[in-house]
Amino acid sequence: MNILMRKRITKALLLILLVFAIGTIGFHFLLDGLTFIDSLYLTVVTLATVGYGDFSPHTNMPLGGNPYIIKFFAIFIILFGMSALLYGIGVMTEYIVSGEILRERRKKRMQKLISALDGHYIICGGGETSVYMMQELEKTARSFVLIEKSEERIQELLEKFENLLYVKGDATHDEIIQQAGLDKSVGVIAALPDEKDNLFVTMSLSQKKKDSGNQFKIGAIVTHLEKMAPKLRSAGADYVISPEHISSRRMVSEMFRPTVTSFLDRMLKDDRAVMRFEEVTVAPGSAVAGKTLKDSRIPGKTGLVIVAVRKGGAGEFIYNPGAEQKIEEGDVLIAMGAINKINALRKLSQGK
Repeated sequence: MNILMRKRITKALLLILLVFAIGTIGFHFLLDGLTFIDSLYLTVVTLATVGYGDFSPHTNMPLGGNPYIIKFFAIFIILFGMSALLYGIGVMTEYIVSGEILRERRKKRMQKLISALDGHYIICGGGETSVYMMQELEKTARSFVLIEKSEERIQELLEKFENLLYVKGDATHDEIIQQAGLDKSVGVIAALPDEKDNLFVTMSLSQKKKDSGNQFKIGAIVTHLEKMAPKLRSAGADYVISPEHISSRRMVSEMFRPTVTSFLDRMLKDDRAVMRFEEVTVAPGSAVAGKTLKDSRIPGKTGLVIVAVRKGGAGEFIYNPGAEQKIEEGDVLIAMGAINKINALRKLSQGK
């Protein structure tokens, strides 16, 4: 709620309270023997215009009093009170309607921004696991869209991610996935709290992938790895991850290889870290395709260290490749370096 609207609502409430205060005090002094409770009741009856019923200003008028004063006061309360009530209703109506309009405008603006994306990621579910994924995507300058059905959760996440792009809705519904820009995405992660929902989303995405010919990757988060992983992979998931499984392996690594684990952890997660492990696919027609690492001059042009090469993107890893290692279309280069240098390698590996 903006400050102006808050002031107007406060003003309306104060006016209504003022009407009740004036009416209660006025009737108490104008009518003999009337208590404050009776005076408040009479004020409410006057404003409600339902009739005085069991008592009226005339029958309860003080001895020697002027009945016209009572009547004019009642008229004043009715006119002033109804004006205050109508003003309050108007302000509240404006607040409700304008809120709906703003939400509709925000939704259209959000959809326009999502439609402009290309090569982004879609995260289904706004749980804590998704928060860490979004933080990593944000650090590595990758675009993403969140699908979350809880308005309350969306508001919480907007406090952490100011420029968050999101679609409010159920990720198990096909139209919601489409609104997140599925056709131009490169990856979808099913991270819903219910594993059955993740399975359903994976199956639906897999079918859409076959029908459309799009090559987006499908990832799924599970709790029971041994039970659900085979089902998810059969359903079409490219990657199945269990946070519990990873955390267990991480704990063992901390015990056995603390320095190595700390080094990798800082590189991958520390906000202050400038180094990253990244992978870059060599596109057809790339300037480096068909050349050796030496001839491609990748280290000289980008300042990166090529840690490994995966032939064809799915073959064996060639670790610490030599200068005569040939780079071919479809190879995946695993490099270590700063993000801006990684982006330079991406441009170098793009097709002409």
